Amino acid sequence: MKKALLNLILLIISTVSLSQKNIVDSLKIELTKAKDDTNKVILLNKISREYINGNLFNDANPILEKSIDLSKKLNFKKGLAHAFHNLGVLHMYQSNYTQAISNYNNALDIRTDIKDIQGIAATNNNLGMVFYEQGDFDKALNYHFKALKSREEIKDKKGIADSYNNIGNIYLFLKNYDEALKKYTSSLRLRLEIQDKYGESTSYNNIALCYYYYKKYDDAISMTKKAITISENLNDKLGLGNNYNNLGLNYYMLKNYPEAIKNYAIAIKIREELGNKSGVAAAYINLGSTYFMQKNGFEAKKAMNYGLNIALQTGNKNWLKQAYKGLYDVDSLMGNYKSAINNYKLYVMYSDSIVNEESDKEIMKSQMQYNFDKKAAADSIKVAEEKKVTAAQLKQEKTQRFALYGGLALVLVFAGFMFNRFRITQKQKHIIELKEKETQLQKSIIEEKHKEITDSINYAERIQRSFLATKELLDDNLKDYFVFFKPKDVVSGDFYWCAKLSNGNFAIATADSTGHGVPGAIMSLLNVTSLEKAIEHYTNPADILNHTRQTIIERLKKDGSEEGGKDGMDCSLLVFDFVSPFEGGAQRAGDVAAILHIAAANNPVWIIRSNSPFEGGVRRTGDIELIEIKPDKMPVGKNDKQDQSFTTHTVELQKGDMIYTLTDGFPDQFGGEKGKKFMSKKLKELLLANVHLPIAQQKELLDSTFKNWVGDLEQVDDVTVVGIRI
Repeated sequence: MKKALLNLILLIISTVSLSQKNIVDSLKIELTKAKDDTNKVILLNKISREYINGNLFNDANPILEKSIDLSKKLNFKKGLAHAFHNLGVLHMYQSNYTQAISNYNNALDIRTDIKDIQGIAATNNNLGMVFYEQGDFDKALNYHFKALKSREEIKDKKGIADSYNNIGNIYLFLKNYDEALKKYTSSLRLRLEIQDKYGESTSYNNIALCYYYYKKYDDAISMTKKAITISENLNDKLGLGNNYNNLGLNYYMLKNYPEAIKNYAIAIKIREELGNKSGVAAAYINLGSTYFMQKNGFEAKKAMNYGLNIALQTGNKNWLKQAYKGLYDVDSLMGNYKSAINNYKLYVMYSDSIVNEESDKEIMKSQMQYNFDKKAAADSIKVAEEKKVTAAQLKQEKTQRFALYGGLALVLVFAGFMFNRFRITQKQKHIIELKEKETQLQKSIIEEKHKEITDSINYAERIQRSFLATKELLDDNLKDYFVFFKPKDVVSGDFYWCAKLSNGNFAIATADSTGHGVPGAIMSLLNVTSLEKAIEHYTNPADILNHTRQTIIERLKKDGSEEGGKDGMDCSLLVFDFVSPFEGGAQRAGDVAAILHIAAANNPVWIIRSNSPFEGGVRRTGDIELIEIKPDKMPVGKNDKQDQSFTTHTVELQKGDMIYTLTDGFPDQFGGEKGKKFMSKKLKELLLANVHLPIAQQKELLDSTFKNWVGDLEQVDDVTVVGIRI
């Protein structure tokens, strides 16, 4: 049955394609016979539109170029406007929105100049469609209302129905479903009246979308199947793509996931054939959501990434928002928490940019402007009629008395009107003054709340700072060091901590707590207190991290989640033994300045050492090597390896050795000309090239390099780098 249906669809497509080819061939024959150049332009525009409708964009482009050149030579403005309009359609179908807008504006300028109202309406309508695709709804609605006004002026029922439909699309996206359903129903009523089958299919599909948002999924499926029947008879591929995608949405909501996946796959195939990038992006994102509901993380992420890549090409903010939200959900399911956080940030960014207060104001302004213009036109007709009646009456009046009485009456009416307007104006002024006071009061409340929040965060920062390693303790135990600490927000999930151990050794930790900002800062306080508790019993760094991990797990069992809290930290813990290099009062063999014990959770430790000898107490410039202490691939917190002990690495340090510990904030920062990550390799190269510099200059270099790399982008995470010279 399915195979037979597919064959029938292919037969219809091939039959219509053949019919379209016959139309093009017929138009080409007419073109060769045409003696009048104006007719040639008209035929060229018709041929180009047939090519566009058949998705033969490469064939349409040279035809349009010929039409534009010939129209300019003839000064045939109507033909030139039509050619520019068709070129705009071609670019719109290919999702080249900048070129589409440019060509539509060229067409609109010409059509306005020659007062082609129908053409003005068509171009305004298409400009509205382009801005809708780009997610710029205030501009889209403004152009659709302009098109509707022109179409009502010339009583173009088909055009009015199209405008109602397009305005409904915007209300639908803005979740004003009642208003959207009204517009779609008005559009369907007109389309049934004029027997516009293409329009009927679109209206059924859009009404089905409203039912979808009303959660009437069975009604929505019924309406969509009506639309599919009409679209198949017309070989309306664009409509079929929309229909099958919407069927998938409804089956998804009914939790019939196999049917949803099947219909999304059909929609993707049709839309890819059309080159409808936004539609393909939408269908892939919907497909990814369905796989996510089936807990199929691999297929879900694959589909979401495919949809995201296409959405990035088109710049469609809505699908970018949906893609990043879907990837956040999938990464959370698969345990990719850092990636999930980044995707959630991008989701919030695009959500905020789509529908904001300014957009709402512009949309209301467009609606009010349209209603005002419509009323003004009606009033002007009414006034004109009243003038005719008055003129006829005055003409019949032959006596000066009646003329005088009429004049006095008009004066009294005008005076009454002016007095009434004055009262209304005063009332409006009073209302405006009240609104201004209310606005100022709300502004004051918001400012006060903002101040309270800011003061609270600043106070939290002072509390967090008291838990960090103090300068006095660092200076007492380290001769030459720097701390490059750059939180993303006022408070930080990163922290650096140090302590004197019970055996006289000195410990310093560089850590990245789960999250950043206020949640990360709270987590950092738990991590520091857990470290402080651990050093009461242990001096070996691996034992300290083991005990810290157990404390964190026990405390987070009470967080209310089913899994008992998987938060914690990535950490590198260094324990310096500045005494043991001397045994029995004599220094060990070799150039050993200290013993360093290291335990690391996910964060590496880098030691840069020069292999050349000392001269006069200063090491000569020569070959250098980077020794990397690789971390245990597990965090200090609940995880699959929580029963495994951390590893202690022991290194004999030489005088002049440079030790670096860091969190992942610097390597993971996006920036540069291409907006890519800085990466650990580049950071190693930077440190190797500048290890000979004094400590203070190294810190300044890291700061300037980071700022230049970030540029106009946003800092994505807390950044910490600690450097210690032996």
